[in-house]
This record gives sequence, C-alpha cells and structure tokens, in this order.
Amino acid sequence: MALKFHSIGQIEHERVPFIDAVTDADTFNGAFGDVEDGVFKVGVAKTKVIMQVECGDEEGLPKYPIAKGTHVRVLDLDKSKRNLIEIYDYPLPDTVDVGDKLESQADGSLKVSASPTAAVYLTVTKIIGNHDGVVAEITAKA
Repeated sequence: MALKFHSIGQIEHERVPFIDAVTDADTFNGAFGDVEDGVFKVGVAKTKVIMQVECGDEEGLPKYPIAKGTHVRVLDLDKSKRNLIEIYDYPLPDTVDVGDKLESQADGSLKVSASPTAAVYLTVTKIIGNHDGVVAEITAKA
C-alpha cells in the first residue's frame, strides 16, 4: 500500500478527483507524475499520483509493481488541496520528519525539498508507527 485517504469522510463527502490513465512504462503504486492524453508518465515536481487498488500475489509489498500499459487510477492533488493522505513505503524517502515538504523527483518517488517548485506539494504532519509511514497535508504553494 503506497497511499490512502486519511479518513473515510474524504471519500464519503467529497468528489474524489480521479483520472483514468494507462502507464507509459513499468512503475509502482504511489508514483508521482502527470497525465497527458490518457497516458501517465512519472516526473519531477508533478501533482498527480497513482492510487491503485492492490491485489494478487504482490498485494501489500513495499513497492507494488505496475506494468507498462496497465490501466491506473490517478489522484489529482491539485483538486484535493488541504486534505490529508497517508503514505507508506514507496514513494517515501528513507528519512522524513514532521514539517518536511515533499515533492516528486524524476523516478516518481518523493524527496524532501526546502523550497518545492511544484504548485502543490505534501507537508508531513505526523509520523505513523515506527516510521512505517506519514500523514501529509496536500499543500498549495504560496
């Protein structure tokens, strides 16, 4: 599991801004990128993220693989500002602390950035468990 909504109310009371897309290359659940003409491609400082339901033998792996050409469900963070999401394993950096600002890098994973360049980035608000994951607020750049 890479990402999930922090509370069930986010699903019940809000219109979830998912985009249907197909991956342009092998990637992982939780990869950040962009969708153009229905194709998802990972990239730097992007505001869309694969939020796929995991199933099969690889369900629950720290990095859930997604093959090239797979239909994926993509969350548009720009349309979800001020909401909280939980992030586990991939795409998190190895070390992260409360207050860190996270944005995507070229491989679709996240990195800590003192000055994010993306219009929307993630601000870590809480560490889950023994650094198993984080709660992050979807933050608009000022």
